[in-house]
Amino acid sequence: MSKYIQIDIRLAASYGGEGLRAALPNLYKLLKNYGYDHVIANEPSPYDLVEVLARIRNDPHVPENAKRPIIDAVGEFLKVRDEARELLLARKLNELDRVLYGLEDRFDDLDGKLA
Repeated sequence: MSKYIQIDIRLAASYGGEGLRAALPNLYKLLKNYGYDHVIANEPSPYDLVEVLARIRNDPHVPENAKRPIIDAVGEFLKVRDEARELLLARKLNELDRVLYGLEDRFDDLDGKLA
């Protein structure tokens, strides 16, 4: 390991000019309605949003009917996130890119179900 140089590989959000609010409007609305202001302010990447979905699933302040689509899907989100993590750690970036596209598609599907 270098004494003065750090290698930093990270996954960053890229929602476009209008941010999370435009990219995933129904998820944004759920986050806003139930006090996830810190998440909204930070606009985490979909990779990091998986952890937020797990927190929402367990949040007693979010009504069951509002979070039902999340409850139904969070297990698959966690599997995909874990697969992405392994690929990231192994530096298999082409495979990681493919998995992240799939994660984005899952978020688009979830957003539709939250409508």
